Amino acid sequence: MIFHPRKLPLWLKYAVMISFITLILCLISGEIVRVYEKNYLEEKVERQLQQYFTVLTAATIEDVLTEDIPHLETILEYVTSDIPDLSYVAIHNDQDKTLATWGVKPLDNSTESSQIYKTISVEGEIFGSMSIAISKNNFINDIDHHVEQMRFLSAISLLLLGVLSYFICQYLLLSPLTKINNKLLSLKCLQKTPKEPLTEQSELDRLNASVDTLEDVLKQQIEREKQLHKAKLEAEAANKSKVEFIATMSHEIRTPLNVILGALEILEEEPLTQHGQKFTVSAHNAAKILLSQLNDILDYSKLDSGKAILNNTSFSPFQMTQSIIAIFSDQAQQKDITLQLNSALLAEDYVLGDEGKSSQILTNLLGNAIKFTDSGTISINLNSSIYKEKQAITFSVIDTGIGIDNNKIQSILSPFVQSDASFSRRYGGAGMGLAISQALIHLIGGELKITSELHQGSTFSFTLQLESTTAPLKTIVEHTLTDTKHQAATILLVEDSPSNQMIAKAILAKNGFNVVTANNGKEAVAALENTNYDLILMDLQMPEMNGFEACTCIRNLHNNKSDIPIIAMTANVSQQDQVQCFSVGMDDFLTKPINKIKMLEVLHHWLGRSHSHKAVS
Repeated sequence: MIFHPRKLPLWLKYAVMISFITLILCLISGEIVRVYEKNYLEEKVERQLQQYFTVLTAATIEDVLTEDIPHLETILEYVTSDIPDLSYVAIHNDQDKTLATWGVKPLDNSTESSQIYKTISVEGEIFGSMSIAISKNNFINDIDHHVEQMRFLSAISLLLLGVLSYFICQYLLLSPLTKINNKLLSLKCLQKTPKEPLTEQSELDRLNASVDTLEDVLKQQIEREKQLHKAKLEAEAANKSKVEFIATMSHEIRTPLNVILGALEILEEEPLTQHGQKFTVSAHNAAKILLSQLNDILDYSKLDSGKAILNNTSFSPFQMTQSIIAIFSDQAQQKDITLQLNSALLAEDYVLGDEGKSSQILTNLLGNAIKFTDSGTISINLNSSIYKEKQAITFSVIDTGIGIDNNKIQSILSPFVQSDASFSRRYGGAGMGLAISQALIHLIGGELKITSELHQGSTFSFTLQLESTTAPLKTIVEHTLTDTKHQAATILLVEDSPSNQMIAKAILAKNGFNVVTANNGKEAVAALENTNYDLILMDLQMPEMNGFEACTCIRNLHNNKSDIPIIAMTANVSQQDQVQCFSVGMDDFLTKPINKIKMLEVLHHWLGRSHSHKAVS
């Protein structure tokens, strides 16, 4: 009789399968335990090496500095006597000369020992190095012992699990399958012409095929999920790197750009030839365009990464719009463009919202309208209605410019895109304004709408749903200072860049201020202790002591000098930097490149006052 394994009873096949799987899993689990135990004990060895290094360094640092070799060897003998696993110690000076050794140096590729080589340093200065090796024999024995224990426990657990699963499967699967097969066989027995009965394996073959198919599908799904997760992590890492890179480049570009713009502003006020004045103005305009494009890229990066947040305050949309129109009035007049404001709101109508971002949106839209309009009229309309107990304010900018082709309206909302490639050469710009405006409007909760006809002009509008409020209460009383006081003021300029020092000092001196410079925060604190100043202009990133640390030291002085106004003057433009400045006690924030008018306004505002945190309380 020929034995055929497929004719064995299902329960026997299952029992054999469970036994085989249990054996394999026991072996695998044992090896897994071995790997984990080995990794754990290797980490333990590394920690012990680090601890030994710390102990030996603390015990020998003075002798290493003085190269007292006899005392060094005595200390090594004493310390190593309490460390049974330690097999070798060697101490070298900063020229890699061996000062003292203990024990026998192991071979480089030895598997019975583990060793490290680390430098001995004090406050960043390297005075020598140390090699330490410990024997791994005890650790290897521990690994073998733990593996045997875990393998035994795994075998018992898997065996019990296998027996339990057998009875469960016998009840839930094998018994029903046996009944089905028996019924099928009994049905076949009723046939007039007997056929060779199907073996029990045929049902399992079909079941196995289904399981294999399901397994393939699950593997594909898991692989796709892994790929998606990997792609997500790569995208997040790339986005984070992009944001960090843009922030770093912004700082690095703003620093020299501050010098360029400052120098050009000073040159424009000098008695130059007409030819020289023309080139100076052209260079100044080009530098301002570069700064504008840099700001646009930085703003879009914040919006794209989701780091932009709203800063809601009480403001008047009418007054905000008037201020923006005033900014563009000279530019519009040069192009023979009439700016017309039509408002259903009054100057006394205040709402609660982010004035800065609302102003940026309207500035971008009005700037675009003037850029692409050669002459005519640009209307700025403000309308208001009540929607869901909020005030829905609609801003509209209507121009008579070149217009936009309807099939290109959506494309111009993408960053770095203009409706015609030649526009960047003719009108300038990088195509960022509308993309930033749309992102800001979405952040606030509105929608940008565009209607346009080629050569007939365009209408850009957006609606913001804001809560009505009252005019803000002024927490600090405004003080008017005479020019005499300003001219007598002495300002401490804290700046590590000689070029930035030169520009800021020239601007301040030309406007009647006395200026004293300090190259870092440490010099600033020392200067303030010896001399009285009226105000401090503080850079943030400086050697030895940065602006944050210097401000903290000044605020902790136990005299009336701790109340001196401190104004941050930095190329760091993020909101996080501003928050940190105010948290350490700075009173105001100026970004580089420095706007001369803005800087003078801030100086006039703070001169004659004490530190704002105490003035308000």
